[in-house]
Amino acid sequence: MRAARLVEGRSDLVIEEVPDPAVPAGWAMVEVGAAGLCHTDLHLMDGVQFTTRFGKDYTIRRPRVLGHEIAGTVVRVGAGVTSVAVGDRVAVGGRREPGTSPGLHIDGGFAQFCSVPATELVAIPDHVSFAAAAVATDSILSAYVAVTRAGEVRSGEVVGIVGLGALGMSGLRAAVLAGAEAHGVDLDADRRDAGVGNGAVSCFGSVEDLADVRPSLVVDFVGGKTTRTALDVVQPGGRVVVIGLESRDLTIDAFSLILGRKRLIGALGSDHTEDFESVVRHLAAGDFAPTTEIIDFDDIGEGFARLRAGSVRGRLVVQPNGAPA
Repeated sequence: MRAARLVEGRSDLVIEEVPDPAVPAGWAMVEVGAAGLCHTDLHLMDGVQFTTRFGKDYTIRRPRVLGHEIAGTVVRVGAGVTSVAVGDRVAVGGRREPGTSPGLHIDGGFAQFCSVPATELVAIPDHVSFAAAAVATDSILSAYVAVTRAGEVRSGEVVGIVGLGALGMSGLRAAVLAGAEAHGVDLDADRRDAGVGNGAVSCFGSVEDLADVRPSLVVDFVGGKTTRTALDVVQPGGRVVVIGLESRDLTIDAFSLILGRKRLIGALGSDHTEDFESVVRHLAAGDFAPTTEIIDFDDIGEGFARLRAGSVRGRLVVQPNGAPA
């Protein structure tokens, strides 16, 4: 099969022929219908290792097929698999088995086929495109979980969403769907307008402006300098959820945190199948409408160059097997 791999000595992806993946007991092979390009992939190309001393080990070993936003059709199942069957339309957004994150621990979706534990596969309706389902596994799911599970958003509360890119816009939608009064922040005027169109009561050009609406929850999709300010503007007893990785180092005001009895919370994806099942229901109902642009698989390098330059609106998607019939 054809695959785009991260190999030793390179900071880009190399498209080459590799063997089809094995299908061990409990696993299933998916013919990739769509795979999304993500900023996390850029970090991996740059040699960043997402590993913490006491957290999960996301060490990547080359060569590795990247791509963790995946949707497609089941074409083979391993021994003992009963949760999915050949022909099922699925996305890789379910419960993660330890050490099996596609594109990190195991080969991912920038290939014609991908093999994963069957527990990670969630059925998607026929009217939901592979492209939308693929980006929903990260761009929507991570934002949804940051707002609902990590942020514990409540109906009627005032919520600030910092950064209105693809993830942040999904987070804003999650807050609106939960019945919160959502306010967005972004430097880009077009994104601010889009935020209002997606249900925000108002959108501002700086995090400091959130102080006027007195949020009890702020979700920071940027990170770094914005986190300190988010902690300053959130109300006493409030929560700040950080999901953005703009900077590895954070400097905060300890007085604001401690005297204000505020909480600073990190969020990263989901290990709960029900979270993605909820996202799929919202996707099927039209509550989320991700903006996707499909590019040719051979142009994946150019796509990542655009992503690195910040010239992408929405999410880029490749179809390693060509457009679905």
